[in-house]
Amino acid sequence: MQTDPTDMAVSGERHPSLAELRNSSHPQVSEHLARCAMCRSVVGADEALDAPIPLELPKGLVTENAFRWPADPIARGGMAQIFAGEDRRLTRTVILKAPREGEELPEGMAEMFQRRVTAEARILAKLQHPSIVTIYELGRSSAGWPFCVLERVDGVALRDRLDEIAEAEAEDGTPRTRERLELLSSLVSIAEALAYAHERRIVHRDCTPNNILLGKRGEATLIDWGIARDLDAPAVAADPALVDAPAVAQGRGVTISAGTPPYLPLEQTRGQKADPSFDVYSFGITLYEVIAGRTPFDWQVVQGPDARTRQLAAFLGWLKAGSPAAPAMPRDPELSGIIARAMAPAPAQRFTADELVRALKQYLTGDLVFSHRYSVPGRLARWARRHRGAAVALVSLALFAIGGALVWAQLSRRAQQEAELRAIAAAARADASEKGREADQASREAEAAEQLAEQAQRQSKNADAMRRDAEAKRRSAEAKRKEFEQSALRAKDDADDAYKRYTEAQKDKYEADRGRAIAVTERDAARATEQAALRDRDTARTAQLAAEKERDAARTARELSDKDRDAARATAAGAEKDRDAARAAQAAAEKERDAAVAGRSSAEKERDDARKKLAELEQRVRERPHEPPAREPPGREPAGREPPGR
Repeated sequence: MQTDPTDMAVSGERHPSLAELRNSSHPQVSEHLARCAMCRSVVGADEALDAPIPLELPKGLVTENAFRWPADPIARGGMAQIFAGEDRRLTRTVILKAPREGEELPEGMAEMFQRRVTAEARILAKLQHPSIVTIYELGRSSAGWPFCVLERVDGVALRDRLDEIAEAEAEDGTPRTRERLELLSSLVSIAEALAYAHERRIVHRDCTPNNILLGKRGEATLIDWGIARDLDAPAVAADPALVDAPAVAQGRGVTISAGTPPYLPLEQTRGQKADPSFDVYSFGITLYEVIAGRTPFDWQVVQGPDARTRQLAAFLGWLKAGSPAAPAMPRDPELSGIIARAMAPAPAQRFTADELVRALKQYLTGDLVFSHRYSVPGRLARWARRHRGAAVALVSLALFAIGGALVWAQLSRRAQQEAELRAIAAAARADASEKGREADQASREAEAAEQLAEQAQRQSKNADAMRRDAEAKRRSAEAKRKEFEQSALRAKDDADDAYKRYTEAQKDKYEADRGRAIAVTERDAARATEQAALRDRDTARTAQLAAEKERDAARTARELSDKDRDAARATAAGAEKDRDAARAAQAAAEKERDAAVAGRSSAEKERDDARKKLAELEQRVRERPHEPPAREPPGREPAGREPPGR
């Protein structure tokens, strides 16, 4: 249970009466409230302080003799004190919560404390949840004051765990993100507990790290339902004079109008009617502190009433301003958005407890959070993170396709270059052949000219002119032959260059084929990875379905156990009634037996007196002298003698 290390001593000091506490504007009352946690808790309890407080407890409650009470409490709050007791009947350790008491308490305050303890017991009796502390029974002492018998929850407060993480981060400067996210997964059960309580019209009103216990196996329990409200119970009108009352230290926080800053919303500080949105806001601030390591409003532990009052005024100003807080985790917009909506300034903009549970589960399981708006790249990134195998396979296929396209383009370019080189070589060969044919034609014409020249010389016709013409044609033929030889050399060089390029193209083709084979191997590996990922996904879905079946079975078993428990309680109640009737009949029989015994004693006494008187008469008769019997009248027989012949 929550301890209160800053609780002030109350002995030796006079506390204001309940009627005086209503006038919190009085200087002496205001000063007393600033230093007295108990009276501040009374003011923050939203009770009708001047109304009579009836305390009706059912008969047949267990008494304090059934438990072993320690000498000192382990914690003491404003209106109650906590003991770690032992149940003598079942030899188990339990928590005993009793109202505060003392001679210094004003008239009526002790009765109000008793009423608060009884109200908490009735609220807890309506709640049966694994993450809510269980009440075993309500007891009544021989003096008449009530006490609660609660489950002993082993664990450490969330506040202490957060302090440990903060100290570790301050030592080495390394953020403990993993540890904080593990705490987040444990706190989902607290959100489920709040949703369960809200279904039953119960508002906790103080969901802070001080009131959340963490077990060794990650389980979380919500405790301290002392200021919880049953929305179906008769409403108590809030006193406006108490809203602006000064604050006072209560544990590690300040309690104002039934709540602990900086975990309460603005409407709760104003003393408005309890609403489930109060718990959602307080839990949202708790989640913010778990993830960010601090609360949106930097609340510091200060000493002195004036410092506390100034800090409280700054906190109320921050609430009224409604300034948006920085993201709890800037690199994670999904989680930051969930927490921001849970602690929205306007109650209508906040999650319900059920919606908060749904959003947290979707975030922790990697699903799309229904309250978050995703961009297309964001959706793709989330899908890739969730389906890593399929994402790797798709990326591998995309790389294979791109590589294949590049290899195909390179091969096409090489083939085009090879065709162009072959065409150039063929054109060079054709040109050389054409020039060779022209050279042969020129040679034939030169030979014909020489023959004509010889014939002309023989015929003595201008032989010199014809010889010169033949020489010119011979020189032209030789020039064409040289040009043919040069063209043939150039064609050979072009053919050699084309052959070299063709060889290089063959090498590039070999490398491309090799790269294609590697890409095919990678594609096959990617497909195998994708199939393994699909098998893992199917296995995970099967496990999820099995877990859901087990959860449904557990819920069914819990419902059956609840029905059995209710039937057992009804049977126990009937047995209690039968036992009371038997006791009443036994008492009546004992009364009748006592009356019969008294009547018999009286009859025996009367009989003894009659015997005594008879003995005295007989003694007197024996002591009296004998006298002659009296003569009977004529015609009359003596008494006791029958007439003759009868």
